Amino acid sequence: MGKKTLDDTISQELAPQVHEAFSRLSRRLRALDLPDGLTIERLSTLATVAALEPVSISALAKAEIVSLPTMSNMVAKLEAKGLVDRVEDKLDARGVLVSTTAKGRASYQRATQQSLSHLKGTLGAMVPEQLATIRTLLSTVDGSQPSEQAVEAERVYAAAPVGLCYFDTELRYLYINEWLARINGISVEAHLGKKIEDVLEDVAVGVVPQLRHVLETGEPIIEGTVEAETPAHPGESRHYMHNYYPDKNKDGTVVGVNCVIQDITERIDLETGSPPDRKP
Repeated sequence: MGKKTLDDTISQELAPQVHEAFSRLSRRLRALDLPDGLTIERLSTLATVAALEPVSISALAKAEIVSLPTMSNMVAKLEAKGLVDRVEDKLDARGVLVSTTAKGRASYQRATQQSLSHLKGTLGAMVPEQLATIRTLLSTVDGSQPSEQAVEAERVYAAAPVGLCYFDTELRYLYINEWLARINGISVEAHLGKKIEDVLEDVAVGVVPQLRHVLETGEPIIEGTVEAETPAHPGESRHYMHNYYPDKNKDGTVVGVNCVIQDITERIDLETGSPPDRKP
């Protein structure tokens, strides 16, 4: 028989062992009698609310890696226990944010201490080498929790009354808000991960050279314009104004482009006279 490869070792030995270890730990934590009817899942959600509050339900769903309906149900259960409140989103009159109540914060502290006490007992029986291995594992798998800045950026994207999107260096959509999706006439999901020419062929002709200029030079383009047809207005050429800003890392390398887009067709029509084929 041939030698085991690293992939064989990971798939046949390490992955099952890590999975079983996490499963055992999860079962032990689930068995704890936490206050206010908290389960481990509810405690995790409450912890995320406490860290990021006020936070939208969609941001919570992403942080906890669950569907939006699942998170809505989870928030409803926490709210019924008096642990969280829904508050008005000052950036979006239609939106709501979730915050912890005084009872929720106290319950979170008690439940966390109870869970930590259990974990301390388990970790206390380990030798230094085992603890070092756990630290290495945690540093590798950590990072799924979004930062406060990321959550705030998502809120701005959701509430902004202009089109916003972000392209990577291959000009693939990594982020796009609902406003721009409506301007384009295509859902948010249909944009993500796609290159602009795969989604908006007519628009790409005018904007791709400008976006590449920003990527190559690191210089923004302010109040650029393009005239194009989109699925939102088939058969109709409309005018768009855009601001493109380079996103740079610490060493100055351009890693993407932030975009702000507005449909200025009505303004152009007023200035030049509406063309006869313009839809009202």
